[in-house]
Amino acid sequence: MRSWTLAFVLVFAGLLCCAGCSGDGGGHDAGVDAEQDAGRDGGQDAGLDAGQDAGEDGADGAGDESDAGADAGGDAGGDEARQPCELDYDCPAGQVCRLGFCEPFEPECEEDEDCEGEQVCREGICLDADLSPRWGSVIINEVLSDGSTDGDPNQDGSLDAMEDEFVELVNVSNQAVDLEGYTLVERDWDVFLPRHTFETGTQLQPLGAVVVFGGGDPPESTASVLYLGSNAEDPGFAYGLDLDDAGDRIRLLDADGLTVAVFAYGDEGGTPAVSDQSVTRAPDLTGDFVPHAEAEGAGGEIFSPGTRVDGSAF
Repeated sequence: MRSWTLAFVLVFAGLLCCAGCSGDGGGHDAGVDAEQDAGRDGGQDAGLDAGQDAGEDGADGAGDESDAGADAGGDAGGDEARQPCELDYDCPAGQVCRLGFCEPFEPECEEDEDCEGEQVCREGICLDADLSPRWGSVIINEVLSDGSTDGDPNQDGSLDAMEDEFVELVNVSNQAVDLEGYTLVERDWDVFLPRHTFETGTQLQPLGAVVVFGGGDPPESTASVLYLGSNAEDPGFAYGLDLDDAGDRIRLLDADGLTVAVFAYGDEGGTPAVSDQSVTRAPDLTGDFVPHAEAEGAGGEIFSPGTRVDGSAF
């Protein structure tokens, strides 16, 4: 009886012990699992949150850099987009060349009161009272005052000191200029006498040239160059251009008598007088006047009416 009772007690105690051990193990396993799950969730959430925040911050930074790049690029692009120029001809119609770049033309005045001093407002530009709104649009590019030079400038087969003189004009604007009523005048007897008056229908296209000879039989005109003989009609004797070898002042006047271009040489000031060759701008259209043979590209030639110094078209 006692042995059975003892056995029973021992068996019962063993069962209680196993149950406690199993409970401890289960609790431990559950705790480990819970912590592990929490660690995984917490780490994953923290990682996601951190990655997401970093991504958002990076995106913001990239956006800022993009904005900065766009601003810088826009500014640089704006400068590059400005078209460089030397003449209005280099610019699209409706734009003018200012400080080396093409800009849309914006009137600087509406009335004379908008201008300084004694300047007047003509076609939105403040000008001296004697200047035409076409001032600077048509320039004097080459002049031969010594018609007794070697060669035959007007190519009529006859050497003539007066008839072979010439004045070359070029339209450096980006629009055609109607020369009807324009006159070439030169100083003589202390007055300016008309040496050539342009007739109706005389149109000078952009980079078009017109050469007025003292007379004779000039070459046939081309699509880009007009060759004309002076039509001066002084009473009793036609003087042609009558350019003085020692010095003279030549002006191109518009139909209203306002100055479009001026060229003075010799004892009239400005460019020194030369003989046996013309004087020309070097480089053509934009440079100062020099003896023709000294101009770069002239190749020793002493005149080039209607073309650049090297014989090419404007």
